[in-house]
Amino acid sequence: MRKNTGQPSLPFDEGWSPSFSRPNSPKSKLMFVLKPSAPVGLAMHDDAVLHAANQNSRKDAYPAHLLHMTLLCMEGFDEPPQTLIYRTCMAAADIQARPLPVTLDSSGLFGGKRHLALYRGQGNHLVTQFSQVLRRALSRRNLPNFAVTGATPHVTLIYGCGRIETLPITRNYAWIAGEFMLVYSHYGETRHEEFGRWSFDPDAPPYPSPPEQLRLKV
Repeated sequence: MRKNTGQPSLPFDEGWSPSFSRPNSPKSKLMFVLKPSAPVGLAMHDDAVLHAANQNSRKDAYPAHLLHMTLLCMEGFDEPPQTLIYRTCMAAADIQARPLPVTLDSSGLFGGKRHLALYRGQGNHLVTQFSQVLRRALSRRNLPNFAVTGATPHVTLIYGCGRIETLPITRNYAWIAGEFMLVYSHYGETRHEEFGRWSFDPDAPPYPSPPEQLRLKV
């Protein structure tokens, strides 16, 4: 891996373990993410802005450059943990994985129907597989990582939108993720601080095919 310097009722989650939803815990997140290409991110944002206006929502759409799909979270912190970040970057740099095709064709509400997000009805299975690859790489180095089993990969468009209809999907939002990032999301600041960015390798071994279900013979 080359390092670059430089609806409803779905099991949506930003990758947090339920044990970290406790009072007085720090809320800033250190997390691995995929980000859409600039044109796709802008299209998502523009559609969310128009939808919010039509719904008379008081909440703004999330900025286009911050739209992301969470792969997994490390933990919550009051400030960026520099030693952990260094060790995490070393682990991520050893990963060999192919680019990820991402498609979002549905919208839904999650978090007590407070947030509006895009997802794929049939799931982005390769994204889930890569999240598992990433988690194993961190676990081998005894690094913290948290992912909720069964969570649906998604991109949140509006946080705290309140009562709002889901977004009508007139086109799929799709891109090929050529890289993944380690970012620190500063709570309450609408800001990502980037600490690492790694390119996927088209020549890496293919992701394993999901096991086929056994068919009962009648």
